[in-house]
Amino acid sequence: MTVSRGLLDGLDITGLNTALSEATCLGIDVDTAAATIRLELDVLTLPVDGPPPDDCDVYLTLTGVNRVAASLRRQRWDDLEPVVLPLTLDGLHDAVSSFGGGALHGWDFLDLGDSAWTQWRKLLSFDTVLSEGTAGHMLEFSQEEGIDPRELDVRVWFEGLEITGKQGEQIALEDFVAGGVRWWKAHDQGDPRTMRPNIVPPL
Repeated sequence: MTVSRGLLDGLDITGLNTALSEATCLGIDVDTAAATIRLELDVLTLPVDGPPPDDCDVYLTLTGVNRVAASLRRQRWDDLEPVVLPLTLDGLHDAVSSFGGGALHGWDFLDLGDSAWTQWRKLLSFDTVLSEGTAGHMLEFSQEEGIDPRELDVRVWFEGLEITGKQGEQIALEDFVAGGVRWWKAHDQGDPRTMRPNIVPPL
């Protein structure tokens, strides 16, 4: 399925992708009864003025989830083909946690094309449909581990998205996007507030 690029709840998809780039994935919770998936993320964000916040953890909740697919696989140097590892939707929380907080690498996560999906859809650990019909949006992310050569790709089809703080306070999507866009703009300008050990400095 290819979802056309456009707006999500009135926001530019490009801005949301930017705000999610290089965020650390701290965990994931699946609620099949409520048809939600909640990602705990440590995001890169800056205020309009002053230093970055001490705590950048947020919850990104996908609502109206109707399908989830994932591929957990391992490929050692002497493996001719990737080995698909067993995984179910119920085990997705533990699978994500096993990577110990991996970054969401790349620049595209929401409503992207099928190029990456085409590569790993034949290596699925599971593909679970929660409800009939077609959701209007899709999110895809991956986790990687260098020492133990595993990789996890996850694709979620959903209807809505919301951001909350650790205490449950609602964060306007516009504010979330603006903070992430400010961070990357400052990073590209060599702003010392964006110097982090796992982020490549600007050229």
